[in-house]
Amino acid sequence: MNRKNLSRWALPALLAPALLIATLGCDKKPKEDQQVQTLAAKATEAQAIQQQIQTAAQTQAKAADAAKLPDAKPNPETMQLSPEQKSLLEKRLKEEKGTGTGDLLQVILDKDAEIAVLNKKLAGVRALLPRPELVKEGDNHYALAMRFLKKRGLDEEQAKELVAKSNILEELKPGWEVYHFFVNGKYGTSVSQGKADISPTDATKQAKQKLEGERDDAKKMAEELQQKVDGLIVTKTKIEADIDALRTEKTGLMEQVNGLSTLSTQQRAKLNAMHYLVGDRKKLEAEGVIVVPIFAKDRMGPNAKSARFDKDLALDGDAVITIKAAEMGFSKIGKVNVIPGSLVKDEHYSLTYSEDRSTATVKILDLERVRNDRVAFAISQ
Repeated sequence: MNRKNLSRWALPALLAPALLIATLGCDKKPKEDQQVQTLAAKATEAQAIQQQIQTAAQTQAKAADAAKLPDAKPNPETMQLSPEQKSLLEKRLKEEKGTGTGDLLQVILDKDAEIAVLNKKLAGVRALLPRPELVKEGDNHYALAMRFLKKRGLDEEQAKELVAKSNILEELKPGWEVYHFFVNGKYGTSVSQGKADISPTDATKQAKQKLEGERDDAKKMAEELQQKVDGLIVTKTKIEADIDALRTEKTGLMEQVNGLSTLSTQQRAKLNAMHYLVGDRKKLEAEGVIVVPIFAKDRMGPNAKSARFDKDLALDGDAVITIKAAEMGFSKIGKVNVIPGSLVKDEHYSLTYSEDRSTATVKILDLERVRNDRVAFAISQ
């Protein structure tokens, strides 16, 4: 078997993230329902079993490669050999017993038996779990959750209330599996890897690592610039002491040093600020700065360029923004939408209006959530 086929031997591991249980009609965080938690525990157990199957399949694949058996491929769904394959391997084992190849054949058969036991155990556990939804291209977690709850008899507002309190992922990838748990008015959801190439955990980790890498690069650049500044100051001092005739050049170097210091300060300020814009919701949508889906949360549009977010809010103390209706050309503020929609009111930010709705005040509660990030405040009359 070729190494490139190794991945076909491995069942994807089921991701069992922490569930956020939502209870209809309750503003406070409810206690986790025992039945929902039991289902979550079963999902975790299934993950562990699948990881055992994956490990056994990898060992089996390596043995098949070493024994030069490219045709000994198991069923990609069950990871088990067909009866014909098993019979042929057992026959060859009798001929090769006591040799190196015989030992490899024994490993393949032993692992096949082990996987058969694990598959039976996995089937028993998954029989206790609800059938997951397979994510297709273009699916989003919010819409899937809303559809599930409406099928259970909830109206639009009831479904929205539960989904708003649940752990909804902003982006899903084709092949992932979405579990829905709805017991006694309590809703929970979990996303697993299914047959996709990457798990939800790894996808989130990669996105975070990318952002952290960009931040670290900027920090490193600022440090390098500061080192250059220090070097230039030393050079300037020597020039001042040794050569009066180079005072003009010294002045130029001083301007360069000041410019570099300012750049370093500005970069640090940028990295520790929230970059935002305030605009008319209809205009922002028409210009492609924001997207307002029907069944999903508002998100940034294709024209949400960094240059549009030309206001910076320092995140080194009370981070507050005051929006005035008059500055928008409005008589009063009807509503403020915060984009991206993954920002949760009263968790990541608070929003209050003046009594006459002439002003709106936004206070950032979770500074790390928006640090060096873009946020749009879309205003409606």
